[in-house]
Amino acid sequence: MTGTGGGAGFACRIYGLDVISDIDLHARRPLSATRHDVTVRLGETIPATQEVPEGEVMAQWTTAGDLTARFVRRDDGSHLLRFEGTCDVVIPATLDRITVNMVDGVPDAMAGVLVGGTVLSWLLILRGELVLHASAVDVGGRALGFVGASGMGKSTMATLMCRDGGLLVTDDVLGVTRDATGVHRCALGATELRLRQAASGLVEDFAEGGSHRDTADQRRALTVPAATADDLPVTALLVPRPRRDSTMLTLTRVAPAAATLCLLGLPRIPGIRDHDVLAGQLLQTSDLAERVPVLVADVPWGPPFEPDLAARLLAELDGVLAPRSQTEDIDRDLGARC
Repeated sequence: MTGTGGGAGFACRIYGLDVISDIDLHARRPLSATRHDVTVRLGETIPATQEVPEGEVMAQWTTAGDLTARFVRRDDGSHLLRFEGTCDVVIPATLDRITVNMVDGVPDAMAGVLVGGTVLSWLLILRGELVLHASAVDVGGRALGFVGASGMGKSTMATLMCRDGGLLVTDDVLGVTRDATGVHRCALGATELRLRQAASGLVEDFAEGGSHRDTADQRRALTVPAATADDLPVTALLVPRPRRDSTMLTLTRVAPAAATLCLLGLPRIPGIRDHDVLAGQLLQTSDLAERVPVLVADVPWGPPFEPDLAARLLAELDGVLAPRSQTEDIDRDLGARC
């Protein structure tokens, strides 16, 4: 089902949540049921402020543009997420509603960027779920994730995989749950890939069946063929390391303890201070790293990107993950590896 504007708002399923929204989250996936989990509403316009909101600070960080985000839990159990200079977001203790109050003069489209990424990521974390800063693709019924901080190439890698027949599972936010058998599975998310300017030329590779648009945060959002099978098992997580000075493609598997630290060092929500939240993410990440291979991927980088890059990566991955592979896990300085 495609979201429809107007009084009916937008309806979609994203990160395992059925959402009814005033704001277009640009996720073109149908609701799974007649009831919904979360309602997103566009509230009032507010003046810009640098005031620290009252409450217990659960997370805080400052962007490259020197704007600060603060997430606080208030005395009534509700949460206020202040994106300085952009908006305030209110989430009640029931975690079933999101109200976005935009700062005067900021376009409403920025609400879609923030809610579809950071805000819903925080909501999932508050619900006790593991969230990775990752994009993922469905390749032959297996989910392959690309984990990284902004600018590390995770969306670009997902785009290259989709260019060669992969199906988009999600971009930038990867929610992971463990089922009763111990298998880690991921929820379907975004149906667009948000590309930086350097990789926006890949849009031309999707001339047939692909559409694109400019986003409020100056990215190019590309619609690609999307996965429809929910809760796919996570086969592997790759941390891209772009190499512009080499044509070699190598995958190096990281030992579980080192992989845990690596993944924790690439958070979707930076600056978390709450001990309970940190402990929950640590335990879940550690369990994930014990059961799902984590690999550092040294990838020849463009533009231009090699036309067979996706095929080479999959062949290399199959070799590393083969039961009789002699590849050894390594445990070395994470500053050099991730």
